[in-house]
Amino acid sequence: MKRFWKDVTLAERGIALDGKPVRTPRRAALTLPSDALAEAVADEWRGVGDTVDPRAMPLTGLANAAIDIVAADPPAFAAGLAAYGESDLLCYRAELPAPLVERQAAAWDPLLDWARGRYDVHF
Repeated sequence: MKRFWKDVTLAERGIALDGKPVRTPRRAALTLPSDALAEAVADEWRGVGDTVDPRAMPLTGLANAAIDIVAADPPAFAAGLAAYGESDLLCYRAELPAPLVERQAAAWDPLLDWARGRYDVHF
């Protein structure tokens, strides 16, 4: 898609292109939960060149997913996330052979330790 707007503005934590509100792929208003995040997403839109490349707009993509998928049906999202957890190799590891157990611990324990320290989550 080619860039069609000149001005990017914020209005009540929503992004507007030439005064028209940006919408998610499912047509919901792209409204952010904080001023700082709204400004960061607006900066992504301001930084677009002649052609829109969604891969260069990660915050916009995350916001779209949060609005269209997570917020649209929180129980369904939580169920899907929980189902993924059942196959997560960080938490469900091999019991044998011993060399594999050691390799998994060496590779994954630091990640789990980091998550525990950073987010106070325990797996």
